[in-house]
Amino acid sequence: MYKPVKETILIVDDKPGNILALESLLNTTDRRILHALTGNEGLKLALDQEIDLILLDIQMPEMDGFEVAQILKTNKRTREIPIIFITAEIIDSKNILKGYEEGAVDYLTKPLDPQLVKAKVNVLLRLQAQKKELIEKNLILEKYNLLINNSADMIGVIDRKSLKFEQVNQAVEEILYYSEKELLKYDLFYLHDKNNHQHLKKLSQQEGELINFETWIFTKKREQKWLHWKIRIKGEKWFFNARDITEIKKNQRIRSYLATVVKQSNNAIYISDSDGNIISWNIGAEKIYGYSEREALKMKIWNIIPDIIKPEASLLMQKILKGERILDLETKRINKFGKLIDVLYSATLLDEEKKSTESSIAITERDITQQNIAEERIKKLNQDLQNNVAQLEFSNQELESFSYSVSHDLRAPLRALYGYAQIIEEDFGMELSNEAQKYLNNIKRNAQRMGVLIDDLLNLSRLGRKEVDKNRVDMLRIVNEVIDSVDIKIREKSNILVDQLPSALVDYTLFRQVWENLISNAIKYSSKKNQPAIHIYAEESTDEITYHIEDNGVGFKMDYADKLFGVFQRLHSDQEFEGTGVGLAIVKRIINKHHGKIWVDSQEGIGTTFSFTLPKN
Repeated sequence: MYKPVKETILIVDDKPGNILALESLLNTTDRRILHALTGNEGLKLALDQEIDLILLDIQMPEMDGFEVAQILKTNKRTREIPIIFITAEIIDSKNILKGYEEGAVDYLTKPLDPQLVKAKVNVLLRLQAQKKELIEKNLILEKYNLLINNSADMIGVIDRKSLKFEQVNQAVEEILYYSEKELLKYDLFYLHDKNNHQHLKKLSQQEGELINFETWIFTKKREQKWLHWKIRIKGEKWFFNARDITEIKKNQRIRSYLATVVKQSNNAIYISDSDGNIISWNIGAEKIYGYSEREALKMKIWNIIPDIIKPEASLLMQKILKGERILDLETKRINKFGKLIDVLYSATLLDEEKKSTESSIAITERDITQQNIAEERIKKLNQDLQNNVAQLEFSNQELESFSYSVSHDLRAPLRALYGYAQIIEEDFGMELSNEAQKYLNNIKRNAQRMGVLIDDLLNLSRLGRKEVDKNRVDMLRIVNEVIDSVDIKIREKSNILVDQLPSALVDYTLFRQVWENLISNAIKYSSKKNQPAIHIYAEESTDEITYHIEDNGVGFKMDYADKLFGVFQRLHSDQEFEGTGVGLAIVKRIINKHHGKIWVDSQEGIGTTFSFTLPKN
């Protein structure tokens, strides 16, 4: 969570008395007040310090407030600092507009009203703090996203009922050879053999917070791979981490096979501890030395070493315990019946418990210490990533709440800006030049556009908190209602063909919004064609319904398709087609809340088709 630092206000005025008055009015324990008597001093402080708000006198010698503001707005470090202009006289509308163009957010006229000054400063400082907090949260989200996408493990979200993939990271391409977009078309059953389907269904019904299991799956190349799944259950979602353990499984099979080979080998392979006690004895040792395993485990290795070479064998044991390996040493041994036999002796230290092994052949042991360390490290990283996923979910919820409150806070200054512009137009419209009238219209138009953006942001935020009220809804009826609400002149110009559409289990209000956004988009982007045409139709499969809305509009390059469903992402300028870039983000969020998915196909100059799926049940 972002913690605001001490607020810093810069006051720039050529009169010390004015600075002293403002400083005494605005100074609190949570604020730091800086001041400058000239524009140059103010610029230096703004560039050297972290400033949250600037109070800037307009009438100053050498460099006036407008010039200072212009320089501040051309610098990347200072361009976002809010500026309040202070003037001792009523200035004309042209200079007011000039101030706004140079980056001013408000004006104060001397003599200053203390309550008004405090109120404006408090509002702007609060908005500046909220802006910093939003930037901080965006950086955190980007960091979490980078961690998830750079993980070697598959990480994502699966719908618990249908077991369909809803989100996956980039590791899916390395492990399964599917693209992220391709895998979202499938469910978990598709990757598994039919014999495993019933097991997966039982797991999907299992309660609790965590599930761990291993399964083998088919990749896109129809290769078999083993995955270890760690599932965190959150409501109707599985937040999963899947690790490729194919090599580990192979190694386990190899180790098991080798253990069987060693146990059944005709060569004598046995293990002793540092005191010489025999702790392992294979079939080959039974055949060569004549002792059964039960007998051998009660013996020491000195029982099979002739007395004449025991001093030599003792020295050899010390070397082995210090870590020296012995390979194919010709020596003598004695069996159960007192017969000397010639052997090739190989020995190596197995572990820190100082066990050694003797064999009539050379033996190579697998050192898995580094592998175990790596596995523990991966387990820790996996746990960290799971924690990050949970934190990311929490941060998303906080960000939705934050966006909602910021949007509300923006409305007041926006209404004031539009209201003042309206007053100027009504009271002084006849006195304004054409150029001033143009600037005033620009202010009003941009204020209105900002209002639309705020409304769209509020709608998007509400979706995160709204409970979905699903009922069986007649989709054809909704589509016809939306088309009937379109202006008749626009409707008559477009040739809109609607096929029979299957009903679906959805929230009526939310899907009215989906169809309004998609149909208005189709009408808008096909409006420049001589004969605009729109076709709405559907397809059904066993488990889901796919709805399509096709137009013959301007289309776009598919290279930019992924941007369409992000907030404020647009592929056409406002001069070509009006819009805020929030409508499709709302559509995607609604469809995701209904456990469906949406995609787009388009050709530049030919047209666009939006498609989305919904589960039948």
